[in-house]
Amino acid sequence: MADKMLQGPTEDNSLKIVPVLQGYLQEAKAAREGGPSQRDAKWAENLDLYWNRYDHSKKASWQAKENLPEVPAFVDRFAAALKEALVSSPTAFYSVEDPADAEGDMTQAIKRMTDVWLSMVGRNQTGTCLGFPAVFEEQMKLGALMACSSVTTWKDDMRYGRVAIETVDPRQVYLDPTYRNLYRIRRVELDKHTLRDMATRKDKKGAPIFNIQAIEQMVSHIEQQSQSDKEALTGHGQQMVSTRQPILMDEYIATVVDNSGNVIAEEALMVVGNEQFLIRGPEPNPYWHKKDWMTFAPLVTVPLSVYGRSYMEDFGGVSRTFNAMTNLLLDAVLMSSMKAYACVPSMLIDPGQLAGGITANKLFLLEDGASAEQFLNAVDLGALKPEAFQLWTSLKAELTEAAGQNEISLGGFAPKGRTSATEINQTQESGSAIIRSVAQTIETRWLDPTLDLVWQTGLQHMSPQDPMLRAAAGEDFFNTILQRRREFASRGVTFQAHGISSLIQKNRMLKSLLQLMAFMSQSPELLAAFMQQVDMQKFLKLLFRLSDVDITKLTMTEREKQMKQLVDAFAQAQANQGGAPAPGQAPPEALPGAAQDMTQITQALGVGR
Repeated sequence: MADKMLQGPTEDNSLKIVPVLQGYLQEAKAAREGGPSQRDAKWAENLDLYWNRYDHSKKASWQAKENLPEVPAFVDRFAAALKEALVSSPTAFYSVEDPADAEGDMTQAIKRMTDVWLSMVGRNQTGTCLGFPAVFEEQMKLGALMACSSVTTWKDDMRYGRVAIETVDPRQVYLDPTYRNLYRIRRVELDKHTLRDMATRKDKKGAPIFNIQAIEQMVSHIEQQSQSDKEALTGHGQQMVSTRQPILMDEYIATVVDNSGNVIAEEALMVVGNEQFLIRGPEPNPYWHKKDWMTFAPLVTVPLSVYGRSYMEDFGGVSRTFNAMTNLLLDAVLMSSMKAYACVPSMLIDPGQLAGGITANKLFLLEDGASAEQFLNAVDLGALKPEAFQLWTSLKAELTEAAGQNEISLGGFAPKGRTSATEINQTQESGSAIIRSVAQTIETRWLDPTLDLVWQTGLQHMSPQDPMLRAAAGEDFFNTILQRRREFASRGVTFQAHGISSLIQKNRMLKSLLQLMAFMSQSPELLAAFMQQVDMQKFLKLLFRLSDVDITKLTMTEREKQMKQLVDAFAQAQANQGGAPAPGQAPPEALPGAAQDMTQITQALGVGR
């Protein structure tokens, strides 16, 4: 029965499969929007904090309505630090392993071809290709707010095609909440004319991929909730007023099971339009790798939770409290600085004089016999206590502590205000442990699968005429890979990202060495024993390597060393003769050996040739 249902979209398939898929969608929505820690609500709160959207509607006109950019600064700094760690490696941020390549030559060719595809995986707003670091930074910001979410596909939008890594809104991705991976749903919005173009595509046997009849029956509409979600993420309006007529599509990678427990389709691709029409599938995975081409990875994992937690979840609530406290302090400063007044309007010649309030140098004309003291009195509204500023400082420290882990662990400094060396070390160790865990999560759950998808997708669709791939791999290796693509797709080539964790480990080792040196310098006996045990040349090279300083730019070349020896020998000869010779006078002949050495060195260096 499963084989029969994988023959393509038919009316019979739609009647049996669509209700099951609708049940999957409703189940996934209810699971994510329900429970004590609703993901959609938390993600919406994170987005409001990142865009500095606070509700000041219930405040009076005189109250402060300031929005402090704490959250966007922390998130942007977090993503920038991870991006810098990714590209800081002098070689590459990942390595390739091929169990069938003992010499490593084919592995290098695979890596160079992957580097070519990674150089154009992204696109900016105007369609210009972007390299992988730009896509990575965008994913890290998305992961800090919600979760890393992307699809790796092949695009024919340039000559010879390219591998594309496209960012997906995590709120449009629904996973099996039971953690059994029965289905994965991705909601996509396409323009109707694009879908019509897609409907003309056919498979290798000439059969249409899409159900053209179902496409024609679809009603073009956009759900209001989907539109508001996109506005919350992008920060600008998403209302369609043109004639582009977008269509809502749900892409399923699922095993369809009916009410009787029978498997209708197993791990099949299906596309449902506007939650009603089966416009594609069920069909087998169209990619050779037979994996899901979507990668979803939270930065903070939670046992048995498919959505995990976001990076800014810990300090988001603190930042909201800190912003409210700041506005409250501004209100208190205003109240303590300015005064309220009580007056008797009937004592004025014209009570309308109070219409503009009480300002400096304003003159009030009183009735005859009226006393100024009786007409107007200042009312003290209270004083701003120092304890309020102490609470504000404590909130600031707590916010910095929660969000400043990346600064400490990726080469920055401890939060301001910390003066204890022990406290700094404890903060560095705790922050480093957390950020190391986040870095390893990024590498193993998002980077490694994405790199594998880039290689597998590019391998399947690569063009024999692509000059960049041919030049990168070399003529022989390129032809070998091209002719044996199917074999390489199942060969077991693996990718391992290590750029971020390597930088964190290097910084941690560097800090440990510097602390050790500072400890040794306090005791001459320990320092002397340290100097006897350690080869200082190797120690200096290690410090340079951990500091990412190219020591070859600081050391003298062999030619420079010989020139220095020549100058030192000549200076020594002059010193032994009691001074430098007069201008135009030949050097003394008392040192024929030194002169001969100088002549040999000069000839060896090629001076005067």
